[in-house]
This record gives sequence, C-alpha cells and structure tokens, in this order.
Amino acid sequence: MDVQRPLVVIVRGEDADAMVKAGLRHFGEPSQERVVIKPNLITNYPGPTTPVDMVEAVAKHYLALGREVIVAEGSGWCETWRAFKDLGYTRLAERYGLKLVDLNTADYEVIERPDALAVKRLELPSVLRGAYLISLALLKTHSLTGVSLSLKNMLGIAPGEPVEAGKKRRFHRLGIHESIADICAYRKPDLAIIDGRVACIGGELGGRPVPYGLMVFSEDPVAADAVGAHVLGYDPLAIRHLRLAQEMGLGVADLDRIEVVEEEA
Repeated sequence: MDVQRPLVVIVRGEDADAMVKAGLRHFGEPSQERVVIKPNLITNYPGPTTPVDMVEAVAKHYLALGREVIVAEGSGWCETWRAFKDLGYTRLAERYGLKLVDLNTADYEVIERPDALAVKRLELPSVLRGAYLISLALLKTHSLTGVSLSLKNMLGIAPGEPVEAGKKRRFHRLGIHESIADICAYRKPDLAIIDGRVACIGGELGGRPVPYGLMVFSEDPVAADAVGAHVLGYDPLAIRHLRLAQEMGLGVADLDRIEVVEEEA
C-alpha cells in the first residue's frame, strides 16, 4: 500500500461471503498468527451492531489461512457476554472454535503518551499485542461524532464497565473526537472493514435501517472512514476525529489523496 495514496476498496452486493472474498483479495496475508476481530457490539440487539454473518465471513477467510481467530469487544451499553449471546456470537464461536474475549474485563497493560491530545494513559488489552487487528464496524451515523465507523469502533478496546457505570464516559468528558484519535494512536487497526449492506442512520442505539448494499475495505482505517463518511453524505475533513487522525499521521482523510476501487460481488 502506498502510504501517500492508500487503497480503499468498495464492494457492492448482498452476500457477505462473496463481498468479503472480493474485498480481501486486494490485501495480503497477515504475517501474524493471531487475528483479532473487533466488531461494534454497543448493545445486544441488531440494527446498531455488527451483524454476526459479517464476522463469520471474515473469520472463515482467516481460518482458511491457518490463523487463530479471536473476536473481542467491550460493550458500552450492556454486558459484553449478553451481547455475544443475544446476537449469535456465542453460537458462531462454538461452530468454528473461535475464542470470545470481553475487553471490559480482559488483562491489560498500561501505556502512557504524554503528547496525547486527551487520553494520556490507556489500559490496552494484552490480547491485542502482536495480533493482526481488524476493526469490523457498521456504516452508521452518530449524534456527537457525525459518523461511527472504524476509528470510533476502537473506543471499545478500552477496558471498563458499561457506560451506565460511567467509566467509559471519560472519553466524552475528555473530548470525544480527541479521544478517538488518541486511542487509534495507541492501537491502530491493521485492517478496517465497514459493513454498509444496511446502514444505521439517525441514532446510536435505535437508528433506522437504510440499505446501501456495500462494504468498505482498507489497510488505512482513516481512509476507510473518509470513504464511509462520504458515502453517508459527509465531508470527511469536516469530521473532527478524521481530520485529527490525518494531522497525527494515522492515515489519510483527504479523498483526493485516496485511491478508490469499486467492484461487484
């Protein structure tokens, strides 16, 4: 991948397996033996969450390459294990021998970045160390951040109780856009996949489903989110956390500097 002009692949279709196969063929096989898939399971019901068939399609791809596959999430609005169970992830793990990890309670190491914009100290789950990390987000809008895509999905890697208990609210207090950019500086995804077959529009937890019939793939999560934001009708550089991420050197948010390839599956 040319870091100056990252590749973003848009695949149009309906079938998760076919679309994932078409998208991932543009990217090389990871050198890491362990693949961690980070879906967005903000709650325990379909709509604002990553569909289980999407995770299944991605997991099958890497299992076929002989990789260990872990699905890891730290839900913000319910117990993570409840989300795993209610959304079909527990059955998926049993079927394919996947490991499920609750990032809210996982072992972690403390990392500090004095030059961070807002999050000077982060508890980073140990399971992410040395892994090939995939942010598997939903195409979604958000009342505070405009969009909720690959980068915002990474807020879920920080351990802590669900939002009702208040611990994860610290990112809102510190500045949500700055926190998103900071957390991605601590641990940027190696691959970003956005499921836009059916987007969630108009609400973080209860938006309306809108069919877009596409998926977005990139090794540059900032570029993936820039294209996703554009699909949703936003100027990516007007989304503060995308602009900050570009300024921090985490990726490219300027559409004129992104190579976009589109195909059908």
